[in-house]
Amino acid sequence: MYFLMLVLVGIVLCIMFPYGPIIVGGIVFAVVIDQYRQTMYMRQDIKTIKNHLKLMTKEESEDYETDQAYKDIDRISSERMEVINRKIEAELERDSKHKKT
Repeated sequence: MYFLMLVLVGIVLCIMFPYGPIIVGGIVFAVVIDQYRQTMYMRQDIKTIKNHLKLMTKEESEDYETDQAYKDIDRISSERMEVINRKIEAELERDSKHKKT
């Protein structure tokens, strides 16, 4: 129904205004972007629910935790960020030493 109404409005705009097709194109673009955004929010909510109910595989769970940690970085204080950076540097140094041997 929603799409049918959009098509009817698009046809009326194309007939009545010389720039109607451009307006209709903009409206269609906005609707597609809005649907994509809503789909992404729903997928994130489903992942959160699956993680809470422990329905994820080990690999999916690790990916989810990594994504959550990446999103939470903006909210971390500078002191905590320095601690994390030091841990990462130490882990990279250990990995590079293991690769040399």
